[in-house]
Amino acid sequence: MLSYVLLALLSAVAMASSGIIARFSGLAAAELTFYRLAVGALCLLLFVGLTGRIRLLKGKPDWRMAVNGVLLAGFMLSFLTAIEYISLANAIMLVYLAPPLSAFLAHWLLQEKLDLPDSSLIVLSFLGFAMLQQFKFDLVLDASQLPGLLYGLLALLCYSGFLLLNRRSLPGHSQLQRTFYQLIIGACCVLPFLTAMKAPLAEDIIWIALAGIFPGFIAIYCAIVALQHLPTRLYATLAYLEPVTVILAGWWLFGESLSTLQQSGVVLIICTGLALALRHKPAKAVVAVADAVRL
Repeated sequence: MLSYVLLALLSAVAMASSGIIARFSGLAAAELTFYRLAVGALCLLLFVGLTGRIRLLKGKPDWRMAVNGVLLAGFMLSFLTAIEYISLANAIMLVYLAPPLSAFLAHWLLQEKLDLPDSSLIVLSFLGFAMLQQFKFDLVLDASQLPGLLYGLLALLCYSGFLLLNRRSLPGHSQLQRTFYQLIIGACCVLPFLTAMKAPLAEDIIWIALAGIFPGFIAIYCAIVALQHLPTRLYATLAYLEPVTVILAGWWLFGESLSTLQQSGVVLIICTGLALALRHKPAKAVVAVADAVRL
């Protein structure tokens, strides 16, 4: 289980790199989203080709892969559109309601029973996220901000759907195949928004490559593998390492200050993630039985 926890953490850190890449590259939001998905799919294709596992991509994708590709593009584009109308803090707060919402929905939809300690830890992790935001979000929105609220809610629903559907995949499809088709379908969904797109400049190539490798291929693949093996409640809590990484990157790379409240939020998120991971650590007896079966 530890390996899947580490994959979830790697996915969160790789996801966070998209903000850093966007800040350094200056690429338009829709263009960066397209490169992230399309180049990510190309990176995966090169990876399976070089490792002699191209056969894993064969086979017809099922409806879950198609829907998840649409949800992936919908989540990214809806969030980027939302911040054109409402504050970044409000948009992020809406999007990061998705992990705890997914955990509670999984209680009814996927029979992943939540007890009081698990529920409390999920709530505490969200509190830690709010502390990262320094509780700076507008509670009152005027009419001009209504589209941003709607796009933010759409991003929330798309992200929640992506998390839940990837928990219920068919065992006959490999994680590499599922990642590849979700990236490809997501990239195709972004194409209609690129009518003014021009050929990339030479200095943009490195950022395009990084966007495809880290928040594209690595982030989505690790997320899909981790979701297949971790309870939704645990993955939901670990996902908050992404805003933690963004805050720490801003402090380290851009000299942004880190308040005491934000530092406390970082500590709270890390502690709740560790607590959930320890609560759902397989018992030694179960591991021993599993090892015996494999032998």
